Amino acid sequence: MNDYLMRKAIKSDIPFLADVVIAAEKGITDKLNYSTLFNLSEKKVKEFIISMFEEEVDGCEFSLSSYLVAEYNGAPVAAFSSWIECFEGELPSKILKSNLISYTFGKESIEFLKTKSHIIEDIYIEREPLTLQFEYLFVSDSHRGKGLPDEFINEHEKNARLIYPALEKAQGQLFKNNERILKLFKKHGYKIVESYKSRNNEILNYLPFNEKYKIEKTFKK
Repeated sequence: MNDYLMRKAIKSDIPFLADVVIAAEKGITDKLNYSTLFNLSEKKVKEFIISMFEEEVDGCEFSLSSYLVAEYNGAPVAAFSSWIECFEGELPSKILKSNLISYTFGKESIEFLKTKSHIIEDIYIEREPLTLQFEYLFVSDSHRGKGLPDEFINEHEKNARLIYPALEKAQGQLFKNNERILKLFKKHGYKIVESYKSRNNEILNYLPFNEKYKIEKTFKK
């Protein structure tokens, strides 16, 4: 780890973070939901994701402030996002995300999504207020096996408890077939608390898998 600088994300990281989102959404497949559900090319999706990050809205997975980045020889090589969900008086992340997408993706893409929303409704997972929420982890191929994901989790948890000492829980969402990420979180004390499975056979045309887990860790007081 001495060769890596772990730091908060900065504006110059935004193109890399767009790649992080895309790679994390695909998981172990080639299905990118922002392409399939919005009828967009991957190139256009990346442009829109960059635009959302540039809005600098805090409190969701498209917030620059949510990300820690690992830097190697002056370049970002890995990143992981988390945020504390919906402090009192703040909007939930689903509203922030929805507003960013509506503002950025355009009317045609939003209308296309509406024709497909029934396909994914069974695996939608609500985020619990005042919990630490994890999303979007990516490590470049040549930097895997260096312990970066473990370091990210430890740092995110530590930072969150400094920001909000009353923090009781951390949570994440992942597709059932992403066994590598599940193993990582279990190593850090996270457990599967709920499973959400789609009854719609079309879902595998649009998403990496038809079942998602909600994982959770409770912090000792």
